[in-house]
Amino acid sequence: MTLSPLARDLRLKAERALATARDLQDRDPDGSVNRSYYAMFDIARAALLSAGVREDELPRTHSGLIGLFSKHGVLSGRIDQKLFAALGRAESLRLIADYAGTPLDAKTAADIVLRAETFVSTVEKAFALNESSITNNLENDGPNPQNKISEPRLATEQSETDYARLKPVSLEEIRRQARENWLQLRQQKAGVAKGAAHSKDAERSVKEDQGHSIDDDFDE
Repeated sequence: MTLSPLARDLRLKAERALATARDLQDRDPDGSVNRSYYAMFDIARAALLSAGVREDELPRTHSGLIGLFSKHGVLSGRIDQKLFAALGRAESLRLIADYAGTPLDAKTAADIVLRAETFVSTVEKAFALNESSITNNLENDGPNPQNKISEPRLATEQSETDYARLKPVSLEEIRRQARENWLQLRQQKAGVAKGAAHSKDAERSVKEDQGHSIDDDFDE
């Protein structure tokens, strides 16, 4: 059993994103949360490929990826439900980091980095994404409930971060608020560009900005 080139690239991409998340957690918490989520996102994509999902069948949306990973990770018995839940929670925080007006704090960034590290390392082991673990997994390929790995106690006990305070808010509400904030920001940029003495560069900037839709990120 060998990893496909894309699965290997996604694993390496996830590890690079984690390294960046660690580096940013104190000086740019929003950027750190973004990188933590995408580390989890990319390792989940690599896991799906390892589980037999074809490249052209990989989900093209975040919610689609999370749903399919639940099937191949949780329902298959490879991943603990609590650990899987961290992926959805990380997406919620990533939406806030990318689109909401209020920045996240460094404590939240550190918390999500810890969860992402646990998620990435566990998924790598469960789906034999490390080259060194492939041989061992060939000898024992069946899921074992006792091998499920949950979140570390340190991450679970932290209760004063934005991650913990996020629980009462639904993902749909976060998406709605993020969409409103993004639209307001786009309108502000358009107004500034239009008032820039009819500058060609400004007009081009407005057109490019209006050509992008937040729905590209939020499509179900």
